[in-house]
Parts: sequence; structure tokens; C-alpha cells
Amino acid sequence: MFVTDWHNKINDNHLSSFDQTGVFVLDACFAASDLLALQTESGLLEYQQAHLTNGEQIRAIRGDSIRWIDERCTIGMQYLASIEQLGAFFNQIFFAGIQRSEAHYACYQPGFGYDWHSDNPKGRDERVISAVFYLNDNWADTDGGQIHVLDKSKTLQILTPKANRLVIFDSDLRHKVALTHKTRFSIATWLRRDMGIF
Repeated sequence: MFVTDWHNKINDNHLSSFDQTGVFVLDACFAASDLLALQTESGLLEYQQAHLTNGEQIRAIRGDSIRWIDERCTIGMQYLASIEQLGAFFNQIFFAGIQRSEAHYACYQPGFGYDWHSDNPKGRDERVISAVFYLNDNWADTDGGQIHVLDKSKTLQILTPKANRLVIFDSDLRHKVALTHKTRFSIATWLRRDMGIF
């Protein structure tokens, strides 16, 4: 599962976009069977209300429930192994210094989103690249839940959370999740330059 040749998947246009804007999008990222396996696992997990970086729980700012991917998430760990290979690819192309990755399943119920933020809190830079993988079949623009990213050129990119789409962006870029009008599932992912504590 999750056999992805990132060198073939990511072309020169993607790399140029990332270099200039800090953002690019991969559609049809994984095999249909891999997507289905992630969708199934995401629906079987027990989620907990997410907190802000300082530990506060403020639903007006952040309204998702999450489940960190660990050894109990068999399919999620296979996804994460593929993301580790993506990190190695970025190290080869951009000398990014990525050493590990982390991810969690996220669920937004109707009426909730996530206000403007950066994935690196002030004074921190451990997260190099952020990525969001979407698990939502038959998603329309009217369903909301789009990710808004203010890219390096100060252009606002608004991207629909459709199934099997991986949105990749510089972790320092400000972004938000618009209010969703139906239940929205995704995997929030970070490629990090620290080794972590194990």
C-alpha cells in the first residue's frame, strides 16, 4: 500500500510553484484502494477535541477533533511511511533538513473551521513543510471547508478539500480552514527538522 514514486508524482511545475509561492497541490495522490483504507480507518477512530499550541481549547478559533496517528492506526502509519519518503524527496531537492514527520486525522463538524494561523508558533521553526490530505468524497465548493493559504507572493489561494488531494505548503505561511457545512475529514501532516523525543 501507499507505493508512491514522489520523483514521478512531483513535476517541474510543482517544484516551480513551491519555490515561488510556497504551495502546490497533488490530485489523485494515492491509489483508490489506499484512499478507501484511510477513509475507513478515519471513520472508526475515537477523536478528541483539538487544542491550540498553548493548550487552550477555544472552539471559536479551532473547531476540529483529532486523533494522532500512532502504532494503533495501521493504515495511518502506512500513510506516514510514504510521507517520510516525501520528506527525503524534499531533502534531495531543497536541502530542507527534514528528519521526521507527524500527522493526525482531523474531523470538522458542520459550523466549525480553524481561524488564521501559522503551523510554527512565534519563535519556533521545527515544522518545515505542512501538508493536508483530504478524505471527502463528492465535495462541492458550496460545502465550505476550503483551506485558505496566503502564499509567499501574498496571493490568497483557496483550495477545495476533495478526496485524494494533498495540499503541500511552507509551514510558516498563514492559513485557515473555512467553516464547513458538512462533516469534513482530513489528515494534517508536518515534515519536521527536529528528531523529537521517543
